[in-house]
Order: sequence, then structure tokens, then C-alpha cells
Amino acid sequence: MTTVIIAGTKKGAAIFKSDDRKNWSSDFVLKGWHVTASARDDKGRYYAALGSDVFGVAIMVSDDLKEWTQLESAPRFAATDKGNTDHHRIVGAMDFEGKYKDGGRFVDQIWTLHFAHGNLYAGVSEAGLFVSRDRGASWQGVDGFNNHPSRGEWMPGAGGLTAHTILSDANNPNRMWVGVSAAGLFRTDDGGKTWARKNEGIDSDIGQCVHRLTHDPKNADVIYRQDHRGVYKSQDAGDTWQRAESGLPIAELSDGHKCSFGFPIVMDRASHSIFAVPLDGDNFRFPANGRLTVYRSKDGASHWSPQLNGLPETNFVGILRGAMSADQKGGVYFGTTSGAVFGTSDLGEHWAELASGLPRVLSVEAYT
Repeated sequence: MTTVIIAGTKKGAAIFKSDDRKNWSSDFVLKGWHVTASARDDKGRYYAALGSDVFGVAIMVSDDLKEWTQLESAPRFAATDKGNTDHHRIVGAMDFEGKYKDGGRFVDQIWTLHFAHGNLYAGVSEAGLFVSRDRGASWQGVDGFNNHPSRGEWMPGAGGLTAHTILSDANNPNRMWVGVSAAGLFRTDDGGKTWARKNEGIDSDIGQCVHRLTHDPKNADVIYRQDHRGVYKSQDAGDTWQRAESGLPIAELSDGHKCSFGFPIVMDRASHSIFAVPLDGDNFRFPANGRLTVYRSKDGASHWSPQLNGLPETNFVGILRGAMSADQKGGVYFGTTSGAVFGTSDLGEHWAELASGLPRVLSVEAYT
């Protein structure tokens, strides 16, 4: 069994391969691009979402992780779509070409790629959902989501208005979830025609700033959620949420609210263990006391415990929302804002550094 890790960075992608998850080979590809997400389809083709401050977004494909080809098509909004002015203000600092000045809705980043039921989905910012039914050759906007009746109320988070997480139901192709910062979680039960907001029970001051979501598609009703204002669990497909922070470190946010703050949350489906990386609040966004620690729950988020064997004792780094993944066979991997990648093959009992000195890690995906 070969395990593949694609760690997307600010300047390319680091690809790691191993047959035993102890000895790893590595390569660095797609040099110069922001590699913001990746996916693999049911025929073994890999997809990488790319971004450039000058050239915009693109998608590359590879069947062997060595030769990459840029697809002619990528997710695009219609030229007549009106954009969110607050989102433009946030992302406009890197708008070298001045394309935001006319107020249109643009795809400035592909935040996630997700393959399900024969289709490839892309979550983008300015927050939108697109689908390809022909392996990326063409893309169509999911109008029920992109033109949601509440869209005028959506508020961007610190990184803009982003559709960053897509979940699917392995047993029901008509049901999906999309997480948006800072508009919250949306679910469709009719194949994307209509979408309902699913945030009941989530503590909120302004907006609904979901950071990341995870679940087992085969048991899709149980969802775990890392929000700006805490960690939550739903057992009814997102209809209601309960706080699930027992054992997690509690930080004080800039507004005085106390909760477990962080970005990534992932599941190992073989064991149903959940993993999160708490940070010391939204002021600092690095591990509490400078000690990088991954927390694990083996009982459905009823209790969490620290797993830090092999992690550096002093490390003031961040872990971005898309920079953690599981191979679904006991392996968990994450990358840091300082360019290190760590992994475990035994559910966090022992961690090892796979790489250091990489550019800022934006995304991590694991494949077996």
C-alpha cells in the first residue's frame, strides 16, 4: 500500500510517497504557484488547485504525480455577477491588475476540491460552489448555492468570503454540505437546487464563522465542526449543534469570549478518531505557550487528549484550515505556516517530521 501526501505551499507542492509510512520519498512540483487544494477521482487522476496573484486560478491534473497538465477550464462566475464589497476590500491588497474595481464577482482562490458520486466539486472565494461532470474539462456553477436568497447577508471572515469545506453523503448523492466563512454551514437535500443554513446552537457574535468540518461520508449525520467560537458536534446532519470541548484548551478571544479556537479538524474513518490543533485565540493564532499539540478524541468528541510525542517543544506556528488530512488508515498529516510537515501512522501516538524549510503550507491531502 502506497501512501501519497500532497502538501500545497505558497510556491508549489511537496509530494511525499511511502510504502510503510516510515520512509518517505519527496518531490517538489508546480513551482511558483499557490497550491491551495488537491483531490483524486475514482480513476486515480490527481487534481491540484492553483492560484497566482497575477494569473488568477487554474487546475492542473496528473495521472502519475510527475507530469502535470493545465486544464483549459476552471471555475468562473458570470461576468454580470455582482461581488461582495467587503470581500473585495479584504482580498484587494493583492489585486495587482485592479480587476475588483468594477465590483464583479471573481474566483480569486479555489479553497477546496471534493470528488463524490462521479463529480468533482470546487469551493471557491468569493464564496461559491462549482461542479465538473467531465473530469475538469468544463465547470458549472451550482446556482442554488451561488445565488442563495441570503447571499446579501453573507459576511466575510478575516480571509474573505470563502467556501472552504465540502462534505458529501456516500449513501445519498442529493445531500451535501458547504462551509462558508463567515456565513456558516449550508446543506442541500435535493442535489443542490436549494440550500438551508444549519447553524442552530453555534455561538455567534457577528456572522457564522465556521473554520472547518469533518465527517465519515458513510455515516454522514454525525459532523464535527471547528468554529471561530468553539468546537461542536451534530448528530442530526447539522440541524442542531452541541459544544464538544471537554479536554481541549480554552482560549480567550479578542472579544472576551472563551472557547477552543483553531482551524483544522479531521477524522480517521477507520477508527472514527477526531483530530484538532487548538491555538491560543484569534489574537495570537499560535499554539498555547508555544507548544505545538494535536488533540485527539476516540469517543466521538466526548473527551479530547493531547498527542504531542515527537512534536517540537517550542513552536510558534499556525496550522491553516486546509493544512491537515487523514489517510483513513490511522495516518494523520499536517503542515505549518513555517513550512514543516508532520505525520503519524498510529493515530497520533508518535509524530515525525516529514519535511522542514518548505514555503508556507496552505493545504495537505492524504491518499492511499
